[in-house]
Amino acid sequence: MIKVGVVDKLQIVSGKIEGDLTLELAKAYFEEVGMVANQHGLKKVLTDLRSACLKADEQDMSLLARELTQLGVASSYRGAVVMKEDVRGYKQWENHCLSAGYREMRLFVDEETAMKWLSE
Repeated sequence: MIKVGVVDKLQIVSGKIEGDLTLELAKAYFEEVGMVANQHGLKKVLTDLRSACLKADEQDMSLLARELTQLGVASSYRGAVVMKEDVRGYKQWENHCLSAGYREMRLFVDEETAMKWLSE
């Protein structure tokens, strides 16, 4: 399940993915994030994956990182991804994003730290 909305007072797009995180679900999520961000003229995104279970493999993550622009997510966006302590699989995702030109995508295990980074 995905949820995407705007936190007006912070001027960010906030989203959450719950359950099995597959390539298809990730594409749907980022397509909605891109649409909402573009509608509101926002460039900062907070993604909560603490209730998600990563099911995408490294090939899926590489493909998704290369398709983000087509899904409406600009490489100029600043994205904070909050997850549980096990960051190993998501670290591969972060590296694929960096390789695809998304230099402002970071992983966090603490939402408060992620929000502080987004506000810089």
